Amino acid sequence: MKSISYLIIALALLTGCNNAKVKKTENKPSDHASMPAPAAAVMHTVVAKDVIQTSKYTYLLLTEDGKEYWAAVSRFEAEKGKTYYYNVGMEMKNFQSKELNRTFETIQFIQEFGNQPIQEKVQAPLTTKGRQSVEKVDGVKVEPVAGGVKLADLFANKANYAGKKVKVTGQVVKFSPEIMSKNWIHLQDGSEANGSYDLTITTMETVEVGTVVTLEGVLAVDKDFGYGYKYDVILEESKLVK
Repeated sequence: MKSISYLIIALALLTGCNNAKVKKTENKPSDHASMPAPAAAVMHTVVAKDVIQTSKYTYLLLTEDGKEYWAAVSRFEAEKGKTYYYNVGMEMKNFQSKELNRTFETIQFIQEFGNQPIQEKVQAPLTTKGRQSVEKVDGVKVEPVAGGVKLADLFANKANYAGKKVKVTGQVVKFSPEIMSKNWIHLQDGSEANGSYDLTITTMETVEVGTVVTLEGVLAVDKDFGYGYKYDVILEESKLVK
């Protein structure tokens, strides 16, 4: 069974999507599209009429109760004519896939997809404001570079940094590419304040999970993208500091 992180967008944005208290399918493919609306958690039994594989994702033309629609999941070895199951999907309109050079008028991004019925789960609300959505990684201890700010200081004094350029250093614990035309990074440095230890960062840069990086961006506080995507703190328009 494969899962596709929701976006956020998130949208680990992906997820996503941290002191940025967000829950997204951050690992889903996303280029240029309107914000998705969540669908009800109902078990769907579908048949794959067509399958298109890309480097990271699988696009499927599904049939269900006489209707056809496109869906996207994390790369999955699907076969035409076979029956599959899912229970949560999010619709996105006018989604453009760069790799396929194709725009889907409407497409479902599926969170869990497999060849066996999905066990029903209690769905958490999209808004996760007030708690971290990424687990704390043990053993991380990274000090800020000259002119940088420790993450605990950001979390404890977010109002002092709001709207300002901030430089942070930490270990990449999650990376979700191409969500809402941005890459999403979760960064930790081992410090913590007010229960927050993970910072969400949006950027056009590409980084690898496990590496230590320094990024500089503009800090936004109490950021609300709508549809339940709310962040207490998020570092935007960030660039790697060499």
